[in-house]
Amino acid sequence: MCSWCFNARRAAYTFGVTVAALASTAQTQTPHAPWLTSAEYQSHFTPNPGSAADSGSRDGWESFPLAEDAGYDPTLQVHTTPTESALERAASPTQDGPFQLGFIKRLNMVAIAGSSLHLRARTPDVATQVHITIYREREAEHHTAALPSTNWQTLAIPLTSSPEPITAIAVTANFPQGVARRQERFEISDVDLKASGLAHLPLAQPEALWDEARAIYYLRRSIAPNEDVHLTFARAADAKWTLTGPGNTIAASGTGTSIAVRPTVSGLWTIHLTTSTTDTTALLLVHSKKALLFDQPQTLTPELLAAVHRRRDELRKLAHPEMGRNISQMDPGFLLPGLASYFVLLTQSPELALLDAIDFRATGDTAALAESRRLIAAIASWPLWVHPWFPAHGYHSYYPVGMMAKNLVVAEQFLGDVLPKEERKALDQALFKQAIQPVYEEYVHEDRLQFNTSNWIGNTVSGALLAALANPDPNAAGYALGLYVKERDHVRAAYTPDGSYGEGASYHRFDLEGSTFAAAAIKRILGTSIDASLLPADTYFRSATYGTAGLLDYGDSHVDLKPSNTWAYLAALNQSPSLTDFYFQNLDRNSPQILPRVLWESAITPTNAPGPAPVSRLFPDRGVAILRDDSTVLSIRAGKNFNHNHNDQGSLFYTHNGTLWLGEAGYSDYYKDPAYSTFVVQAIGHNTILMDHNPESQHLPGNAVFGTAPSIPVSRITPRISLIQIDLTSVYTDLNRYTRTVVFQANGPTVVIDQIDSPAPHNYTQVWHPKQALASLTADSFRLTNASEYLTAQTFSDTTITIERKDDPYPLASYEQAEYELVDRPFRIEISTAAPVTKATTVTILSPIAVKAVWNPVTQTLSLPDATISLAPTISVTTPTQTLP
Repeated sequence: MCSWCFNARRAAYTFGVTVAALASTAQTQTPHAPWLTSAEYQSHFTPNPGSAADSGSRDGWESFPLAEDAGYDPTLQVHTTPTESALERAASPTQDGPFQLGFIKRLNMVAIAGSSLHLRARTPDVATQVHITIYREREAEHHTAALPSTNWQTLAIPLTSSPEPITAIAVTANFPQGVARRQERFEISDVDLKASGLAHLPLAQPEALWDEARAIYYLRRSIAPNEDVHLTFARAADAKWTLTGPGNTIAASGTGTSIAVRPTVSGLWTIHLTTSTTDTTALLLVHSKKALLFDQPQTLTPELLAAVHRRRDELRKLAHPEMGRNISQMDPGFLLPGLASYFVLLTQSPELALLDAIDFRATGDTAALAESRRLIAAIASWPLWVHPWFPAHGYHSYYPVGMMAKNLVVAEQFLGDVLPKEERKALDQALFKQAIQPVYEEYVHEDRLQFNTSNWIGNTVSGALLAALANPDPNAAGYALGLYVKERDHVRAAYTPDGSYGEGASYHRFDLEGSTFAAAAIKRILGTSIDASLLPADTYFRSATYGTAGLLDYGDSHVDLKPSNTWAYLAALNQSPSLTDFYFQNLDRNSPQILPRVLWESAITPTNAPGPAPVSRLFPDRGVAILRDDSTVLSIRAGKNFNHNHNDQGSLFYTHNGTLWLGEAGYSDYYKDPAYSTFVVQAIGHNTILMDHNPESQHLPGNAVFGTAPSIPVSRITPRISLIQIDLTSVYTDLNRYTRTVVFQANGPTVVIDQIDSPAPHNYTQVWHPKQALASLTADSFRLTNASEYLTAQTFSDTTITIERKDDPYPLASYEQAEYELVDRPFRIEISTAAPVTKATTVTILSPIAVKAVWNPVTQTLSLPDATISLAPTISVTTPTQTLP
């Protein structure tokens, strides 16, 4: 029995109650509803199998405030001694002053009378105070407790009774006198939350894996169609059950807790059992005789076969499968210094094995077959696929393992029956040991990346899911079901209904490398679909494009439009002529991203109609507005946090005639660039407002599960004039209200209006990051130039302002560039209030041509040639033909 199987974990529950998943239909019930009963969450920080004995499980906890990238967060560690396991944050402030270190855990419980939170906490280096936040989505309940010494303290926090479910708890140590680059530490252990939760009936048989985070049983073994399966739950007098098959159709129903069913077709089946006090779900896999991704591979065009050969020949010069054994010898104490070499060893041989398998299937080349078999045998014999740093630090896998697993599984399918049974068995066993089991342990059992927005899920989990679905061992079924649910939850959380992706465009493309393969296999083998969550796929890319291939985007995303190769599966659904056009317009035939084209390109129905012209559009789920006319494209950001996001709320991009005039600090190597944490991700690295010249004036907003975030309360987009107003109050401290409004006139000037109200006086600084040369700087304006084109920014305010040019950090990427060309140091323009004020209004006009504007500070009115903008009592825009809002 594995460590995460139900019977071994039963001790973690009180009266068979899950601490995690309240049924969505039940979340509006009162805390005294009959289906709620006593529940208890107890942290589990001890190491799980596969981890070093002195490490441990993070048990789903993440850093708080949230890390820019939750996937790689070296500040979050678990340490185990013979007497205890403790979760630790160890990090240094990036500037002197108040500093916070904490943890957050996603939960779903309800606090009733007598509910409480107990934990042990300490700050090993200095006495301080702990802040505990109980989140109920947007609402928050706050508690504080003292840590009067550096020893362990036991904290007991009574919780307020509320009908609203607890969605997360955060525990944060406050360091009021943090010193830049001086490390602080905070540890917690033995977290115990007693409240109420949704009860479920224990499953006695058959053997199942229990998913605590989602409150689902995954039946361990698969069965064949028309095979009987018997489920025995704990006795209950009023139990009713349903059996739902692929397509979400109820196939059977009955009463009682001893259930005998006979699923008739292959795919995903759900047993749902309810009583007056419980709600229980179990998933069953009825295995399919279908191959994982295709019945017969697509016929390759000469061009595509040549691309396969070209990439294969490149890899033949690089791949050394016998050297893969070196992975297990790598130092477990260091990751980044040798990471590039690890990637080379791990990924090149599996990719070469795949391309050889494709070539053999397409041409019958026996040399390619022999090489593919030789590579697969070597890879299967490697003692370790994951870099040793991960198990040494309590992890079990790493996203490139998912990528290589995908390539190996697809290679196995292309080879088909010509791969001898013993070689196939060896590979399947290696995939189970090195990918399926550890990824399940980390991402399902431990609920790694609990908010489900990281592209690491799209590649790690999808690769393991493909391996589990392809594995002929019936005992792989439970793992496949859990991995499917994690992947399903990921695409629902990361792919936004407005046609964008939370982490940004480059991560969207990268995530599709795994998630589209998972989608194809889920549809074929499980008989269900996640396609709708992946669509529409080209909306943001079309709206945010400028010039020939530029793209406006935020956070760590690398802003590029091409290639579209990873969209092949979605284009092959043939549901959108727009997506088909986007795919072929941005296809890179020289890209190493060949596999999606091999599998799906020939199934795409060509379209002769060009795709729709880019238009202004609001992306409310992502929190981005794009405004555009024939020559100008502008974007502005205001929304919840996902992952790989920056402190960039309110930041604005401006392009004209295909040139980026106002950008940001830009993309940075977040593993290496020393300015990344101090500048690139901070408010000062974006076109935002600073308070009291603090470069870190903003903090990350909440996400879909907890906390508040900036919003777009007003959005009026029309062909001639548009108005977008965003509320940024929630990401600043000590503000009554801050709104930024953009008035966009088609083929005319753009006006940016900042209105700030605070209870105490502050200096406010408006930051702009020019991307073209500075032509002039006056007391209230600056002008940029590029060849014969210009952009002028003219500023009005109801208070005295100053304006100055300041240097930005020299980007790390510029050092290598400086070896062969002159590189100008980037700079920014700072427009500041001359003295602290409680209220400030700043009006900035951006225009590529000279604009005659009159600002009346008394009436708060801006007069332009074709429009009048009034700021009081609320912002309105009047033109000869219309009024907004």
